Amino acid sequence: MVRLRKSWLWSALAVLLIAVLVYYYRAGQVLEVETVAVRKGNMLVSVTPTETGTVDSDATAQIKAEVAGRISELLVAEGARVKAGEVLARLESSELTARVALAGSMLDAARMRLESARISLPLERARTTAAVAEAQARYDDAKQRYEKKQKLSATRLISQGDMESAGAELATAQAVLETARANQDQVALQQRQIAIAAADVQQQEAALRVAQVNLDHSLIRAPIAGTVVELPIKAGELMQPGSVVARITRLDALYVKAQIDEVDLSRLQVGQRAEIQFDTQPAVKYAATLFEISPAVSVEKLKSRNVAVKLRLTEPPPFLRPGMSADVEIIVANVDDVLLVPAQTVMAKNKEQFVYVLADGVVVKRLVEVGRSNWDAVEVVRGLNLDEAVISSLDAEGLKPGVRARPTPKAIP
Repeated sequence: MVRLRKSWLWSALAVLLIAVLVYYYRAGQVLEVETVAVRKGNMLVSVTPTETGTVDSDATAQIKAEVAGRISELLVAEGARVKAGEVLARLESSELTARVALAGSMLDAARMRLESARISLPLERARTTAAVAEAQARYDDAKQRYEKKQKLSATRLISQGDMESAGAELATAQAVLETARANQDQVALQQRQIAIAAADVQQQEAALRVAQVNLDHSLIRAPIAGTVVELPIKAGELMQPGSVVARITRLDALYVKAQIDEVDLSRLQVGQRAEIQFDTQPAVKYAATLFEISPAVSVEKLKSRNVAVKLRLTEPPPFLRPGMSADVEIIVANVDDVLLVPAQTVMAKNKEQFVYVLADGVVVKRLVEVGRSNWDAVEVVRGLNLDEAVISSLDAEGLKPGVRARPTPKAIP
């Protein structure tokens, strides 16, 4: 029993000794952190988009093939500057040329038919008019003779045979007159034939214009002056109507388009200054001006309500291209002589905002009240004093309130 108690006592002492060693080991560990001093200065208050902005241009044209054909020649390359109307590519046009020739021949034939109908109309009109006049004179003469013989027949001065002969002559003359008058309807028919021939000429003229337009479309031209930024085709490729041939953009008309949360709309005004950064030169800020605010607020589902804005760069860099991403800050106010800390040092949790401060070698959580802000800095209204050391390396392993820490030694230049 005594031996069991001694064994338990030694185990307890060993555990206590290990705990004491661990405590002093941990107490001897000091976390190295990066700090920045709370400073007083001036700040540009800005509004930032809800998502990364995009370089765009209103002067952009996507050129598509209008007719089917195989590309026989490419006359430009990506990056080339072109004028409006300049030929970018040619399609094989032998079939289209043949169609133009065929349409031209059909038009010539239709015009000849129309001309022939127009020439024959006055001849037909003169012939039928003369025939009616001749038949009318013959009828009048036969009628006059018949009436005379009819009077003589009443006195029985002529035979019945003469009377019947005069009647037959009158009937024949009347039939000829009616036939001549009926033939005058051929003039109206001839006029309708002229109208049909004229319509055929118009149809063939339209067919020729269509064939000529299709032939013209075998030369793919630039609709605007600018730079060829996309040319996804090659010689020998078969194109279909609607196939994309090229995209041309005026690089001197580029702007940055961004989406701003509707809560910031009242702070925006056309003409406000802005600063823009691009991934290709993240350390450089380019001056810009807000020149357009959309009159409508987007209402897409599952998205915040945003307002589209457009910004024009004061001096666009030569590397600027449509589709590039851009980080935008729109300057809405200036504040002077305020306490400032880097924006990334301020944290939020459970509706509290706080920073980690290094005080007497210990990490301390400090609640703060912040004011205005921009992409880089935040105004501190309450909670910090000038020159206090705020921890900026928030990703340091083991960082939490109460931990012993010291500033990271600065490298000697």
